[in-house]
Amino acid sequence: MKFTVLGSGAGLPSKDRNTQSFVIDCVLEYNEYILIDAGEALQHRILHTHIKPSKIKNIFITHLHGDHIFGLPGFLSSRAFQGGEGIPLKLYGPKGLAEWIETTFRISESTLNYPLEIIEVEPDMNIRLNNFDVRVIPLSHGIDSYAYIFKEDDKIGELQTDKLRELGIRPGPVYGEIKAGETFTHEGKVYQTSDFIGETIEGRKISVHGDTRLNSSTVYLDAIRDSDLLVHEATFLNNEKEKAHDYFHSEINHVLDVFKDVNYKQLLIVHISSRYTDEDIKQVSASIEGRAVIACDYFELPIPRNVK
Repeated sequence: MKFTVLGSGAGLPSKDRNTQSFVIDCVLEYNEYILIDAGEALQHRILHTHIKPSKIKNIFITHLHGDHIFGLPGFLSSRAFQGGEGIPLKLYGPKGLAEWIETTFRISESTLNYPLEIIEVEPDMNIRLNNFDVRVIPLSHGIDSYAYIFKEDDKIGELQTDKLRELGIRPGPVYGEIKAGETFTHEGKVYQTSDFIGETIEGRKISVHGDTRLNSSTVYLDAIRDSDLLVHEATFLNNEKEKAHDYFHSEINHVLDVFKDVNYKQLLIVHISSRYTDEDIKQVSASIEGRAVIACDYFELPIPRNVK
């Protein structure tokens, strides 16, 4: 599994940064990509990757500002002609998303050749997706904006085949039968399967935020605690905490301060304002090295599994 950034910029795109779109690559695990936000020119950005639109089966929109949704109608339309025919798509987002999509398609006389289901989310809603529980967390951004917390199910540990061989049980279909049961019998003796299973493989946790002021409440921090990947905006990079708050956004040093005890494994900073030069970003990146990474377009980050 990996996380791909198709657009890392804030509201105004630059030559180097498109507006926000992310992909969770679950192809090896679940044969699909999960798209989060759809900045303008999304369908063009995908052309520079190996992502197949037909394998995007679920889309999550954090909020309805244009830099997060203006690429959606074009992507939905092009997916219809890029292998998506007949393959259902679910679209999750704030109230008003269905009306906007339906109006856009009606006025433009656009049609799709696959089923599209639009689910308008609510605060603290829980969604079941593949082997994920997805929690919807409300944010503070002037309009409805959400974080989506993807928590993968834990996976049973690997069968310790060396121990089975020591008992004289040779490889074959019986190994699968043993792993599927609580006990098994060999030469008249009953064994507990758990004694032949390795440590549980912990499911990954990915917390992706829409635009927001910083939230330091205990309830919120507990929700994102122990994330394998924490993705958060920092539209402001120059210690402009008050200005960020006034504009319903976040500042990078404030983000690092609030999250210092959250115990995340990786923190990815996104939604970077176009006011900052490459040199500005290089300097800030050096100052936060080891604590967070400032994303660039087409940045890819592996998300490995963990053994308890």
